[in-house]
Amino acid sequence: MRNFGVKLKLAKEFVGFTGNSPEFRSLFEKKDLKYHNVYSALDIRNAKLKLMKVDTSTLQPVTSAPPIINCRMAKGGTGKTTICGGVASALSMMGYKVLMIDGDPQASLTGLFGINWANEDIIHIGELMLKHSRKEKYSIEDAIRPLYAGNMLDLIASDISLANTDSWLMGVTNREFSFKKFIDANISFFEKYDVIMIDSAPSTNLLTNTFMCACKKILAVVWLDGQSLKAMQVLASNVNELNEAFHSNDFHLDVHIVANGYHPSYGSCKDAISILVSSYPDQLNNNVIPHAASFMRQVELFEDENSGTVLEREPNSTASRSIIDLTKSLIKEYGIKLSGIQVI
Repeated sequence: MRNFGVKLKLAKEFVGFTGNSPEFRSLFEKKDLKYHNVYSALDIRNAKLKLMKVDTSTLQPVTSAPPIINCRMAKGGTGKTTICGGVASALSMMGYKVLMIDGDPQASLTGLFGINWANEDIIHIGELMLKHSRKEKYSIEDAIRPLYAGNMLDLIASDISLANTDSWLMGVTNREFSFKKFIDANISFFEKYDVIMIDSAPSTNLLTNTFMCACKKILAVVWLDGQSLKAMQVLASNVNELNEAFHSNDFHLDVHIVANGYHPSYGSCKDAISILVSSYPDQLNNNVIPHAASFMRQVELFEDENSGTVLEREPNSTASRSIIDLTKSLIKEYGIKLSGIQVI
């Protein structure tokens, strides 16, 4: 469990509170809260519900799958893991219960949160799906790594053996919808989250396709260079193929694009932005993520447990602010609700 919280200024922003600090502190059951105190994701969630005058004891189960934000790109090195982990952390600190799924055998998302997959016993999403497909007993809870208290941020980790998933998916009927079937069969588990975030592998394979077919909208992370722009075309083609293949099933997949790695001194970044604006005018997020050293400092080289998102490590940085602003826009873009309630 990670002992992470934000200080007063960010806590007030995340709750959406505009009153004075003493009034804000009165929202919490903790005594003697002072400026230097930190507020956890669960604190912020409870404060939001209190401001909304929601009686949590009367809340009814949502009984439907939460929105899925699938971070995807047809090449590596675009920063999709940084965006996935950063947005997940920010969503949680804004009071939303988040389940992250590391869908990449490289396990970069797992490592971002300080888990050394090489030394730990990992139950990944491929193993859970396989047991479900074979009608064998399994427990999703056994795969969960709780990161923030109160199930505010949970992770289904990954390791290199996830790469074997394609070998058994090959023999599954209607395999492209295997992940959706898995979610639907376990709706009582997944409904407790407000959003699911997936860090997909860059390669186009059966596993990445089945993740895509469970979504309504891919979050494409595009680094601002020529190779990533070409990879965006490949991803768009992949999406079109899936839409054409399954249109009779009322399936339609959209794409929402985040431009990443902007540096004002690089003319290539400006050119890439222009191309994205002209090629995908209705699919491009208004927030552009900067090229920042803070992102490079997220992963510790020798102390894995100290790795963490930019919001955790440098909450007052420009990089952290860009992730916060992106997250706020994605709440609206994906229709994410707090315990089934739309927060304006």
